[in-house]
Amino acid sequence: MDGRQEPKPENPLTAPAATPAPLRVKTLKCSGCGNSLTLRGMERTESVACEACGSVIDLTDENLRIISTFQSRVRYKPIIPLGSRGKLRGDLFEVIGYLRRAVTVEGVDYEWSEYLLFNPYKGFRWLSEYNGHWNFLKSTNQLPRTKGDGVKYLDKTFLHFQTAESRVVYVLGEFYWKVQAGESCRFSDYIAPPLILSKEQTARETDWSIGEYLEPESLRSAFQLTSPMPARIGVAPNQPSPYAGKTAPLWKLIGYFFLAALFIHLTLFFLAQNKRVFETRFTFEQKDKGKAFVTEVFELSGRPSNVVVRSAAAPLSNYWVYLNMALISEDGRAYDFGREISYYSGTEDGTAWSEGGFSDEATLPAIPAGKYYLRIEPDFPAPRINYQVEVYRDVPKWSFFFMALGALCLLPILLIWRVARFEGKRWAESDHPGTLWKRIPESAPEQEKEKTNPEGKESR
Repeated sequence: MDGRQEPKPENPLTAPAATPAPLRVKTLKCSGCGNSLTLRGMERTESVACEACGSVIDLTDENLRIISTFQSRVRYKPIIPLGSRGKLRGDLFEVIGYLRRAVTVEGVDYEWSEYLLFNPYKGFRWLSEYNGHWNFLKSTNQLPRTKGDGVKYLDKTFLHFQTAESRVVYVLGEFYWKVQAGESCRFSDYIAPPLILSKEQTARETDWSIGEYLEPESLRSAFQLTSPMPARIGVAPNQPSPYAGKTAPLWKLIGYFFLAALFIHLTLFFLAQNKRVFETRFTFEQKDKGKAFVTEVFELSGRPSNVVVRSAAAPLSNYWVYLNMALISEDGRAYDFGREISYYSGTEDGTAWSEGGFSDEATLPAIPAGKYYLRIEPDFPAPRINYQVEVYRDVPKWSFFFMALGALCLLPILLIWRVARFEGKRWAESDHPGTLWKRIPESAPEQEKEKTNPEGKESR
């Protein structure tokens, strides 16, 4: 934070390949209260904060001058105690400093914790924690390139998340710069989950750091902490989406189901009888109104399948006809249904209009094989109606295919809704709420190897 030049680590060519030996430590007495202080960063440490009195001591001064004093009403307790050692990304680090920062937004203070880690061969790293979310950060001197409202870094696009002014409210332990109470910097965060790129500016310089989201339990295991980690609240800026990487496999699976459904439907389509088994014509007059007519007997063969009754009526100009019908088997089983055919037309304000039609059809599903007849009872206001009836057996229907297709679409719709809900929570805390779809970042790999991030100035 605040652009401090990090001391360069020892030549990595001379560093042993095995895990480094325990860090050498040095003790001294606090200039403010006499409390014993332990130094682990050795010559790379420029200041140390006393837990007992809040004094920050300048270690580059031979008289151990007190350069600042934190008069905090709150006694912060680090979740990871100073002196704890843990292996992160294959390297062993020791916690040597604890920093508490705050930012004020619309009159509300938001605070987070930062832990300074040290390895004699790797140098300094940072762990940051806010609302139970953790990031592992390191500095970089490779400057990102501006791209639209984001930046390009290591062939990855990072979208701008927020810009604000932060200040130091509490420190504990060692630091590689002369940290002071109230010191501030302006920072800008850019995200490409699970990565975060931070730019920090002071009057003197600008520094960049790259970080990666860590699962709390992985830290708990790495540092062998016995107490539970704080519960996560909300969605962190670079928290990986639980739905990342699931969209493509889902669409692939849906594609397989679509092809399977299409194959099954086409097979049934070509195997269907689609056979006309009966046809008749009637002429109804007003004297026949209220009377029931029955057709000749016809046979339905094959497996249980649908029966389509198609009907047409004429003349039908500004009239309607309603037919109360029933398909009845020889053993007395009846399938009742009613159909209305109507057609109206005219002219309104010089524009011709029409509605309705001269034909209609009804589908009766899963009718067993056997001998059947139709009973028809007409109702109509016209003086006379000519009526035609056709009965088809085992007619293929596309409606079932489209119903299956609609059911398949429910899964991606649900996934899209969940993605939008998760990303909405993420961006609600940013400088760009309400621009969700434009700002859903591309998914980054779960692991970003440290070797891809060049060494440079430490800014976190």
